Amino acid sequence: DLADVRIDYAWGGTLAITRKRLPVFRRFGPRVFAAGGYSGHGVALANWAGMAIGEAVRGTAERFDRMAELPSPRLPGGVRFGEAVLVLALAWFALRDRL
Repeated sequence: DLADVRIDYAWGGTLAITRKRLPVFRRFGPRVFAAGGYSGHGVALANWAGMAIGEAVRGTAERFDRMAELPSPRLPGGVRFGEAVLVLALAWFALRDRL
């Protein structure tokens, strides 16, 4: 049905997908915050995260801290092999996407 439809723009790229599909919120210092891993829901969650980080920088960190408390499982393979397992998994899923 869409054979004759012209596509002017398309998005492509990588996604930051976490193992539990929940975003990761981290505090690295008194006024240093980060958030990411929106698992394909970044349009809504990144805006909310920006608001929560802004509140935290201004001294009201309740919402940011609540998100930062969500458990985040470690990568399989531990410290020694975790990065290798991650690289292999990314290559595997990239191959599956292309096939």
